[in-house]
Amino acid sequence: MSLNETTVEAIALEMGDAPFGSNLKNTDYTDSGALVVQGKNIKGRVFDWSDKRHVSFDKYASIPRSHCFEGDLLFPKVGTIGKVGILSLCEGYDKYLLSTNTMRLKVDPEKADPYFIYYYFTWSKTVRLIQAMNSKSVQPVFNFTSLKKFPLMLPSLEIQRHASQVIKKLDDKIILNNQTNQTLEEMAQAIFKSWFVDFDPVKAKINGEQPEGMDAATASLFPEKLDSETSIPEGWTQGVISDIAKLNGKSWTKKKHPDEVHYVDLANTKNGVIESVTSYEFEDAPSRARRVLNPGDTIVGTVRPGNRSFAYIGQTEQPLTGSTGFAVLTPKEEFWSSLVYLATTNDDSIDEYARLADGGAYPAIKPAVVAETECVIPTEEIAKKFWEITGPMLKKAHQNRLENEDLAALRDTLLPKLLSGEIELETK
Repeated sequence: MSLNETTVEAIALEMGDAPFGSNLKNTDYTDSGALVVQGKNIKGRVFDWSDKRHVSFDKYASIPRSHCFEGDLLFPKVGTIGKVGILSLCEGYDKYLLSTNTMRLKVDPEKADPYFIYYYFTWSKTVRLIQAMNSKSVQPVFNFTSLKKFPLMLPSLEIQRHASQVIKKLDDKIILNNQTNQTLEEMAQAIFKSWFVDFDPVKAKINGEQPEGMDAATASLFPEKLDSETSIPEGWTQGVISDIAKLNGKSWTKKKHPDEVHYVDLANTKNGVIESVTSYEFEDAPSRARRVLNPGDTIVGTVRPGNRSFAYIGQTEQPLTGSTGFAVLTPKEEFWSSLVYLATTNDDSIDEYARLADGGAYPAIKPAVVAETECVIPTEEIAKKFWEITGPMLKKAHQNRLENEDLAALRDTLLPKLLSGEIELETK
């Protein structure tokens, strides 16, 4: 397969640079308006909009060169250079502005396939080339001129389209699994809140009603009264997570440890997802790689807890080892597993951990703070029914994550072979 040398500028329909610093100052940011796309939002094909910044529509209109649109390829200019994303819209927004450290490319579909170019920039060879441009810089920079002149070696447009579709199908399945997991998480959290925060089934029975969406057998497990003194369901107790889970139950020591550890770090754990696991010989592992993790455990990051470094540990082929920066909660009985996870990782709990950690140069909480999270303790019958309903949700989400690991490994194996022409595709 022959490859043709070209540049980004040559295959562009449009390109846009970041606003000048004088045109977009900190004082220009507002609580609503056009959405400003920051480097931290760039997350491949599905952007992370958890951290939003806005400018007024008047300010947006005054910087037309930095407008960006759905489907544009976006690149950070400083810091984490080598990243790329395809702008996906955030619900409720139709106007987007580049931040002072991002730039955009709209590929001319008559000259190159946009998805092929996207995957070209995710290729490790390309990332290394971009990063090598600034290997001696304190603050890595990939500027607009560098992007325009960046060299590309491309096959024919027809081959580009076929190759990108092969990779895109794998990516689509990964994205679908992630969306399914988000739905499963939201469902489990909604049931947790209904049963153990709002006490909806009990209140329904107090009013002589059948609890909504619940069969009679499950409804019969719930009491018909709230305790007059505690305002929690009769027969339940007000407790803390350590009543039903052990904290940091087991750690590796210099005398007792495996030859190899499969390490889970806070930086690679986010919103219930362990994004990557790194294997080390024990002697070469980071000093924080000590916490023994078992299926059913909940891990919650205690360093900068507002970063939401938490996850449920499912069944894995290789036993995992976590950072000492995690509070590791092991349920005393399996049926407490989902209650422990959902009670410590809901938004209110994470916000409280972040509040308690706030104010220092190294914001952190002690693991005991997580273990002492307040929660209502239902009867074992209720806990078992809750596990029966929500346990499969957590397990399904875990299986989806394992499938995503396999899909990502296949994608990352195929990607360089397809981009370099090592694997040739039939185009008929």
